[in-house]
Amino acid sequence: MRDLDETDLEILELLAADARRPYKEIAEHVGLTPPAVSDRISRLEEQEIIQGFTIDIDRGKLRGDVPVLVELEPTPDAVADVYAAAGELEGVEHVFEGMDGRVIVHATIPNADARSWLEREVDLGTVTGYDVTLCNRSDRVTDLAATGFALECVVCGKEVTNDGVTATVNGEIKTFCCPSCEDRYVSRYESHRDALE
Repeated sequence: MRDLDETDLEILELLAADARRPYKEIAEHVGLTPPAVSDRISRLEEQEIIQGFTIDIDRGKLRGDVPVLVELEPTPDAVADVYAAAGELEGVEHVFEGMDGRVIVHATIPNADARSWLEREVDLGTVTGYDVTLCNRSDRVTDLAATGFALECVVCGKEVTNDGVTATVNGEIKTFCCPSCEDRYVSRYESHRDALE
């Protein structure tokens, strides 16, 4: 798997802000051609960094449903079953399993009767308790700053800044904080390669 470079991070940031952004617009922003952007996005999908393009639907506005957070406390032997059943409930947007075995569900339900909604899929006999929180508002934060993905120099481990350099070594792109680290890496690689031949 190839390491991400600054261009990959810029592409991810642009797509996180608007996944429908045309490749031509991305290409103009990052200084590539649209086919090169397409190739990079395909590679990011193959590496499972991008796991899909989706839309964010406000079901409350769509059908007038009530947004809720439900915290279920399954018995220890029922965590997997409760997690799976919760994912089958109508209107579920997210299901989480905490390290302590609690199952947390974010959903929109047709009315405020959470118990009857839960009973459609979840065996409440396997749950020691549950809490329902009606949501007043929520925001989906999709902003992705490239600073959260700072590259590190493969030689010294320092963060690569705008002064950094990249080099292709044996078909792989490597990132360095400065030309001297690049020279050290390439020299070591060549000496190892020569020793093997």
